[in-house]
Amino acid sequence: MSIDTSISLNAEARSERGKNAAGRLRRSGFVPVTVYGGDGEAVAASISKKELGVLVRAHGRHAIFTLNLGTSASPVKISEMQLDPVKGNVIHMDLQRISLTERSEFEVVLKIVGEAEGVKLGGGLLDVPTHSVKVRCLPGDRPDHFDVNVSKLGLGQALRVSDLGLDPEKFQIVTSGETVVCTVVNPRGDAAEAAAPAEPEVIKKGKTDEKK
Repeated sequence: MSIDTSISLNAEARSERGKNAAGRLRRSGFVPVTVYGGDGEAVAASISKKELGVLVRAHGRHAIFTLNLGTSASPVKISEMQLDPVKGNVIHMDLQRISLTERSEFEVVLKIVGEAEGVKLGGGLLDVPTHSVKVRCLPGDRPDHFDVNVSKLGLGQALRVSDLGLDPEKFQIVTSGETVVCTVVNPRGDAAEAAAPAEPEVIKKGKTDEKK
């Protein structure tokens, strides 16, 4: 995919650190961020919570965008987003500077395509424990998603990351190849096991002769 350099956010450097300073920023409608990587030093900054929300809703959590900080403008990605465990609000972010001509690590969403044979004909259920994978690639090669075709997946079968068939010249897979992406499970369980007869109880013989 091509990089849209028009997607951008403005940031302001912040000198105050600590929990209290971060709390004041959030109450003022800003999110504290740390910008790092590339040829520059790590910088503490803040961005507008409203502008961040507009960007994420329009382009997704994994978008590459230009961060305008002071007199510099750098392409960045969100490497970590910390959420409030109760309210779900963004309380801190790490932004990583990236080079448009060098490989970087990205998280790419997996999109299920088709209906599994084991679901359609075998009455199974499709279980999808993995919704994204991490790869290293050029920013311009990063897709919005990877298609996962499950149409030939039978009852009891599974697809792993190694089965995705990604182009090795473009993508270096970071996620373990043994990671299960999806599997067709039998909701009825193992009928043979349920029908297995129970073993007879063994009764020990006690003493029969007692002195009178």
